[in-house]
Amino acid sequence: MPNQFPIKLTSIFSLMVLLAIDLLMPLQAQPVTAEDLYRNLQDRIYQIQVIDLASDKKSSLGSGFLISSEGLIATNYHVVAEYIHAPDKYRIEYLDNTGAKGQLDIRDIDVIHDLAIVSADIQGKTQLDLSDASLSKGARIFAIGNPHDLGMSIVEGTFNGLLEKSLYERILFSGALNPGMSGGPALNQRGQVIGINVATAGNDLSFLVPVKYLKTLVNQLKTLSTDDLADRIGEQLLNNQQHYMEQILSVEWKTTSLGESVVPAELMDYFKCWGKSDTEKEKLYDHTYSACSSPDSIFVSQRLTTASIDFRYDWYDAHSLNRFQFYNLYSDRFASSFSTNRAGKEDVSNYQCNTDFVQIANKSWKVAMCLRNYKRFPQLFDVSLSMAQVEFNHKGLLANMNASGLSRENAITLARKFMENVQ
Repeated sequence: MPNQFPIKLTSIFSLMVLLAIDLLMPLQAQPVTAEDLYRNLQDRIYQIQVIDLASDKKSSLGSGFLISSEGLIATNYHVVAEYIHAPDKYRIEYLDNTGAKGQLDIRDIDVIHDLAIVSADIQGKTQLDLSDASLSKGARIFAIGNPHDLGMSIVEGTFNGLLEKSLYERILFSGALNPGMSGGPALNQRGQVIGINVATAGNDLSFLVPVKYLKTLVNQLKTLSTDDLADRIGEQLLNNQQHYMEQILSVEWKTTSLGESVVPAELMDYFKCWGKSDTEKEKLYDHTYSACSSPDSIFVSQRLTTASIDFRYDWYDAHSLNRFQFYNLYSDRFASSFSTNRAGKEDVSNYQCNTDFVQIANKSWKVAMCLRNYKRFPQLFDVSLSMAQVEFNHKGLLANMNASGLSRENAITLARKFMENVQ
């Protein structure tokens, strides 16, 4: 009997601990199903509408979510870009889960990572938490947004880590994002934001901006007027191109053989290359081409994307053409090899070109280098370089390189390094 009392005390203590845990669990439990997440968090997620002032109708829409009790809402830059570039033609509004509307103002943007913070007269609501925890591949995550203006929806999918070989970090999400969900939150099972919906490639292949870039924007938040936004975009684009161009220009480029030439291949490991040969018997010449490009670009407006590099090589062996026929074929292809990045006359000046004959690796080349300036971001340029080997009568290489959104110095340095690496 004397040693039964301690056993009873221990049992009572254990029961008390278990009871305490049981009582605390409802307070600490987090939503773990799509139904729970949607029910508990829908009042913190909004449709973001860009309204055309002339017609008073929606011009575009996306999604957003509350990140502070003072009314700050996160979304994508591209969702509100129309308003940013033409505030005299548009306004932006939110629509909440009860159907209530309100005006929004731009607070700050990150054009590189496609983020924007807007503010609304919303007080007293609890914001979504931004996650500090890391996830493992295969973890369940949930994206919320308003697809095709059909009403707020939740999509369950899988976290597949960061995209490999990409200049800008994106989370690969195995789930079906659709237009209108851009800017909405992607949540872990605790209801915390781990990313922001940004793009889709279809077939349950979608992409999220990692939440760390939203945290950085929040921590460095500036209050911008509409007059400040163009300067903010230009500053971010200029700093970004300097960062990645320092990497590209400082390394030794990989090379590959094409025909009887040696040419640059992947400039960095995130470049993607492909090629094809055309040697049909009925043709009077053989043609082989190779092309490479950076997979990422930056959305500035519906008319303008930038920060991309692409290049292409065409090798011709005209075994059944005389020298005059080959010259005509070669000249036509050289003239058509000049290409431009998509941009409107409101965004860029006309190309200014210099054409000359130069010696590269003891061979003669016809080279055309062209530059054009961004009208609203005068420190940025597009460059296009076209090269044609001119010494062969029946064989020759055409090379074409285009890069967008570079400083003048970086544009010229890139073109020169490209020429020096063609042999």
